[in-house]
Amino acid sequence: MNGDALFTIFPLVSILFYLAPVVFIIWFLIKLLKIQQEKNKILKTISDKLDKLNT
Repeated sequence: MNGDALFTIFPLVSILFYLAPVVFIIWFLIKLLKIQQEKNKILKTISDKLDKLNT
């Protein structure tokens, strides 16, 4: 009985091992894009402030 349960769980575990890197890469890319957008907003405000000083 224990061996049968192991053989039924094994395909699910192998699918998780294939999906885990894909999910991690997608999460990482979304996180990276959000960080880049935040940096762009900060740089935009700095640029606007410098433009006000120059004019």
